[in-house]
Amino acid sequence: MSDPLALLPLAIAAGGGRLGAFEASQLVAAGLTLLPRSAALVRALTGKRSAIFVPDGPALLVALAASDGRGALLLNIGESPDAIAWQLADANVGTVFTLEALAARLPEGMPVVLLDDAPRQARVIVPGRTHDVDLGSHHGLSLEGDTATEGRDEECLVAYQPSRQRLNRSHRELIAAARTAVTDLLLTPVDHVLTVRLSEDIDALAVGLFAPLLAGGRVTMLSPTSVDDVCRAIEREGVSLVAGRWNTATGMRSTAVHAETAVQRLRDGHLVLA
Repeated sequence: MSDPLALLPLAIAAGGGRLGAFEASQLVAAGLTLLPRSAALVRALTGKRSAIFVPDGPALLVALAASDGRGALLLNIGESPDAIAWQLADANVGTVFTLEALAARLPEGMPVVLLDDAPRQARVIVPGRTHDVDLGSHHGLSLEGDTATEGRDEECLVAYQPSRQRLNRSHRELIAAARTAVTDLLLTPVDHVLTVRLSEDIDALAVGLFAPLLAGGRVTMLSPTSVDDVCRAIEREGVSLVAGRWNTATGMRSTAVHAETAVQRLRDGHLVLA
């Protein structure tokens, strides 16, 4: 039998980290509870991908876990409704995990799961039926497996580039990329990483979200409107590292830098917020 920790969400849960106000294992447990409690959702996803259309934050991890090992299309919050509709059709998506405020931008009749109240509850909306799903007590997961196991080769996350080329990443690739980032950034359980606008980029998520959670650290995701927003969050949250897209001598790079260095580089315009 395949090691359960070969699936990215379960590997993350086993790391013991926190995302926002929640234990990562709590968010993963909530996502895994969803499908067994909604036959309508199971039918909608049969033979299809899921899609994740949420802003930065805990709902992203719930949605990834609720995809239950199938490929999940990562939708850009800034995309137009026409572009979103094309991507959903091209990627053969059966259901979109999203929030109520964003659902109106999806094609009419598309099955959706609203995660506004996750990890406590989710609302499943399929043509002809709407029902709420209790996601459980959320005390986390009890997991046994090899924390050094390689991930599965099955598709985990999918995204579209501006050229409409589809980018696919497997559980194996993302777990390996996250572990590399843990080593390169010397991440430990005491680290608190402020992740700035990375949810649109699969490979950047491996650095700014998956890696610190695998290391047992804490992650706060932020969608700021200004550099001052980031600086205030660094001071308020007791951040040790800032993950984002940085202008470097060799071009744009998604990585994390120490908070003290980040403040100076923010003031110098090296962090790309758009």
